[in-house]
Amino acid sequence: MRPRTIDDGELLDMLLSAFADLGYEGTSVRALCRHLGVSHSMIHHRYQSKEQAWYAAVDHAFGRLNAQLTEDLPDAEPLEILREVMTRFAKETIERPALARIIHAEAARPGPRFDYLFDAYMLPIQQRVATGLRTLQKEGIVRSGPVDVAFLFTTTWGLGGLAASREVVERAASRRTNHFKSAELTIDIIISGLAARCGSA
Repeated sequence: MRPRTIDDGELLDMLLSAFADLGYEGTSVRALCRHLGVSHSMIHHRYQSKEQAWYAAVDHAFGRLNAQLTEDLPDAEPLEILREVMTRFAKETIERPALARIIHAEAARPGPRFDYLFDAYMLPIQQRVATGLRTLQKEGIVRSGPVDVAFLFTTTWGLGGLAASREVVERAASRRTNHFKSAELTIDIIISGLAARCGSA
């Protein structure tokens, strides 16, 4: 029987999940292959090293995430557009938690890989959000204060944490948790917290 053909996108998704499961430092190309049940040549032929495989998988995941966040946004009030972006982020990370898990793991051990994640992807997103939030602050729509930093943490480590730390969420919950419903509630709280209060901007 011929081995199943795996296209580049599927293999990159598989590699991303494997790096999330095994970590980067504690694995090798052979260990990745064993974990995924694929031949060594399949990965080595496309990505000559573990490092190349990691960067390719991360680039693939962020490319998909960025497309999801920006495609066909509704014509709506600014905070409702922000809600839509956050909802898309939550849906993508809950359905495919590997990227969030990798971000959290690399942030705990800062080095070249986290520098790449932050500088290439997280910082540009954060800068766009910060610019938008400052504009909304000037218009009196968003409250004053360092809301861009609060937004970064409540999305990357709050909403992202629902996906990256499911075991913690499930153990902490008093009953079976619907992760997306939890994310929607979290988004409601964040949007309400961002909105300017009467008499203050």
